[in-house]
Amino acid sequence: MHILGIASDLHISSAALVEDGQVRAAAAEERFTRSKHTRAFPRRAIEYCLSTVPDGLNGVDRIAVSTNPAIDLSVPDGRYTGRARWHPEGLYAIPNNLAALLDEPYQGAATQILQTGDKPLQIDYVYHHDAHAANAFFLSPFESAAVLTVDGRGEDCTALSAVGNGSALTTLGTIPYPHSLGLFYGALTQYLGFRLDRDEWKVMGLAAYGDANGAVYKSLRDLVEFQDGTIRVDLNYFSYYLRPARSAVSEAFIQRFGPPRRPDEEITSRHQDVAAAAQHVLEDALHHLLADLHHSTGLEQLVVGGGTFMNSVFNGKITSSTPFDEVFVSSCPDDSGTSIGAALYTHCVLLGADRGPAMTHNYYGPSFDDAAISRVLSRAKLRAPEVDDPADVAAHALAEGKIVGWFQGSMEFGQRALGNRSILADPRSAGMRDQVNNAVKLREPWRPFAPAVLADDFATYFGSQPAAPFMERTLPVLPETHHLIPATIHVDGTARPQTVTAEANPLFHRLICGFRDRTGVGAILNTSFNLAEEPVVCSPEDAIRTFFSSGLDTLVLGNRVLTK
Repeated sequence: MHILGIASDLHISSAALVEDGQVRAAAAEERFTRSKHTRAFPRRAIEYCLSTVPDGLNGVDRIAVSTNPAIDLSVPDGRYTGRARWHPEGLYAIPNNLAALLDEPYQGAATQILQTGDKPLQIDYVYHHDAHAANAFFLSPFESAAVLTVDGRGEDCTALSAVGNGSALTTLGTIPYPHSLGLFYGALTQYLGFRLDRDEWKVMGLAAYGDANGAVYKSLRDLVEFQDGTIRVDLNYFSYYLRPARSAVSEAFIQRFGPPRRPDEEITSRHQDVAAAAQHVLEDALHHLLADLHHSTGLEQLVVGGGTFMNSVFNGKITSSTPFDEVFVSSCPDDSGTSIGAALYTHCVLLGADRGPAMTHNYYGPSFDDAAISRVLSRAKLRAPEVDDPADVAAHALAEGKIVGWFQGSMEFGQRALGNRSILADPRSAGMRDQVNNAVKLREPWRPFAPAVLADDFATYFGSQPAAPFMERTLPVLPETHHLIPATIHVDGTARPQTVTAEANPLFHRLICGFRDRTGVGAILNTSFNLAEEPVVCSPEDAIRTFFSSGLDTLVLGNRVLTK
């Protein structure tokens, strides 16, 4: 059974191919079009996924879409409502776009059944938060678990609680739009001069510099009410739900907290305190929801999904500050992961089939063998010697203080680069953080970098913490090891690690082992292979262009090495 999952017209469009409950291919559209966070129909991502199936779209048995256009927000009073209404244009967008992939013209868009060859192909529209829940639970290692999804909005709700058991998901409750923790945090992101729905992690990083318990926190905390296992936002202070709205916060908010920061304005201590307060209120609200979920389910295992759980700072506190003993966060809890979630929901829930294996890696994207890389280098007339052991070459360059572009194997799926499309550097000098920022990433100097750590050495730096294979949690670094990896430690003494095993990524594991052999440190600085405002590289052409557009010293491209 082949199911094509589609996430379209969301914060990041994507596609995924699931075979008998197991993810075979997945990619975000932005990686192909080079337009970061594109919401466009994921045609090229779909074409990539279909390239892994015999006969392309004719080899697909079902299509699952991670939003239901039959549910929309009508605005009869000029404000908002949660009542559903039909949206015919949205309903026909998916089949009309898919029709272009068929060999024969598609006759009409009055049905959700495509005719591919001699068989009908049904399209399932999955409720957005069900797709998030399916991504969270069916990729997890748990047979049973409590489920919480939180994001800005999906159709008419902003959060969903459920119980997962085997191949079933049972919804316990939802929080209706416009009472949204995701948009609350997004509104504060915009207020601080960043972009709503794109720059929330900047607020998360900035929060470490502010006062999380001061007057700003107390005043902001008053705007979110917790009761009966739900939350309500004081809408007098926000305008993200209004149509049209020039700002996500209202004039009352500005009167209470002061003028918003302009994007080009210097960041002051007031802005740092607002960021810290926003993070603290978000954590308060999520703690409230999780405490109620644990009370309702009595389960010790938890899975979480939705864009809000890209907040690695909170993720790292779940097992220490809530009643849950174990938590799973996939590599793609954001909207991009709902293409996988929708396909898994169709497979497990709608079709009642057995779920597949747990996620152990996120290397679902395109790969390029050495012959393909050689052809690209030849066309570009670039001299890149072939080496026997690219991992050893990269480890040697890192130990010498070089900044390395690392392009290997299949591209990662999700917003974290986990050792196949990565920029790597020596973590032993705090100055390396500024060097990578200034020469390559060209981003705000207060945003931290992450360490990729050998699983066997993880406890040396982070103590007795569960593994973090997807950089999904921020954790305290043991003080006695701060001097070993200072370039990857944030101002508050934390880092967002990736635990690396030989089973999940043998070549990357060997690289870090080689660095440890030379330096005694079993960790390296790992950040995504892209420049500011660009998507992570996908192809060899992307990698070469980024290499020559930045201060990278070395590019290891398969078994070929470019240097400057």
